[in-house]
Amino acid sequence: MKTYKVLAVCLLAMLAQACQRETKDERFRREFRQFTEKECPKFVDACTRLDSAVFDIESRTLCYHYTVQDDLDDETIYTDKLISQHQGDILSGLRNSLQLKVYKDEGINFCYQYRSITTGKTLLELTFTQEDYGR
Repeated sequence: MKTYKVLAVCLLAMLAQACQRETKDERFRREFRQFTEKECPKFVDACTRLDSAVFDIESRTLCYHYTVQDDLDDETIYTDKLISQHQGDILSGLRNSLQLKVYKDEGINFCYQYRSITTGKTLLELTFTQEDYGR
């Protein structure tokens, strides 16, 4: 009889754990953790390396972490004009991205952070909300 009770308790514990469902935000975090493990680091162009894509549940923000080198690894080039142009290019890409549609439909924020390979200093950080990319 004692063996049946132990077996029943174990079975109930397994069933309870199986019934726990992952929220959308938990799924997003898992998907981007897996993306980072499989795809990163990878160069997106000659001077820019994607190091990770991290989804923060609290702020509902997907942040792409890049490292820049060579010509882009110079703080002095990050003028208002260059930043504005880069911001427009990224926003246009974000608005037109079919790959990110699921996340955009959920209204998450997107952050793009660029760090210097030599100093580790953040050279540029851009964040877009649903208000920005939904227009």
